[in-house]
Amino acid sequence: MKHLLEVKDLAISFKTYAGEVQAIRGVNFHVDKGETLAIVGESGSGKSVTSQAIMKLIPMPPGYFKNGQILFDGEDLVPKKEKEMQSIRGKEIGMIFQDPMTSLNPTMKVGRQITEVLFKHEKISKEEANKRAVELLSLVGIPMPERRVNQYPHEFSGGMRQRVVIAMALAANPKLLIADEPTTALDVTIQAQILELMKELQKKIETSIIFITHDLGVVANVADRVAVMYAGQIVEIGT
Repeated sequence: MKHLLEVKDLAISFKTYAGEVQAIRGVNFHVDKGETLAIVGESGSGKSVTSQAIMKLIPMPPGYFKNGQILFDGEDLVPKKEKEMQSIRGKEIGMIFQDPMTSLNPTMKVGRQITEVLFKHEKISKEEANKRAVELLSLVGIPMPERRVNQYPHEFSGGMRQRVVIAMALAANPKLLIADEPTTALDVTIQAQILELMKELQKKIETSIIFITHDLGVVANVADRVAVMYAGQIVEIGT
């Protein structure tokens, strides 16, 4: 059976004044269609670097791919140029970042930030895009989406901003969603709502999810399989 995503023997290093830092050292894992894989590990174990490598968001230099393949739908992403990656990011692979305040532009209305994704990847009129932005805000459980679509990020609470970021990540119906600690900054009740929301959305649109966290309670709630990372390597994988 062909996996949706297969990471083979991935090694990533960073050049620093003190010499080479081996951030990822021979990582192997796969994700199937409609599956949730949780990657857990302590801070600094390489979870976020792995997720950013899949999206090719690691600044090069100082970072570089030392070895390995990232096969998405059978195609290796490692040799792809930035222009090719731009057509994959958002459309094929979506990403929810750790801190919603830094991933939203404070000077743009949230509706415009969602429609930007749609204009980039789909031939769509302004009217349709605005309608879709309202639908997405409603889908992620934001009340009065017709009004909220014209508001700025600072007018939303932390949990609501995180929902906006999820709406942006889902805008183009990606096959794979990478959630990099999407609930870290939220209180427990909001966290539960966001996790519930992601499970519901996964059922609706059959997206595969890579869930990065160091909270095992979250893992028990969402994951089909778990990979444990330590010091840049995956030390075990299990159900």
